[in-house]
Amino acid sequence: MGSNQEIARMVGLIMAFGFTFVLSAGLYAALYATGKLLEKPWLVKFSYLFALAEALSAVGMIYSGYLDRFWVVLVLASAIAYLFIPQGMWWVVTHLHLEENQLVEHPH
Repeated sequence: MGSNQEIARMVGLIMAFGFTFVLSAGLYAALYATGKLLEKPWLVKFSYLFALAEALSAVGMIYSGYLDRFWVVLVLASAIAYLFIPQGMWWVVTHLHLEENQLVEHPH
């Protein structure tokens, strides 16, 4: 283990990357869904900048050298999953409601 200054630097770096990771993932999802809902393709494209920021934050955490293997795998798996969650959830929600609307229009 290093000196107190090294530990403080390590904790600060990981916290900064973690904060950026979570904030970027949230903004990506919110902007993606808003762009889809309002039918604004530019907003969907803009949301991808936050997906990139999320991925870069994950890379920063992974390559900081401070995380052990468990945390590296967890961060990597989370980053990959979070990149696909907004599109997946949009698909689920739209298809779920599409089926509901079809049942209302054509009751059996």
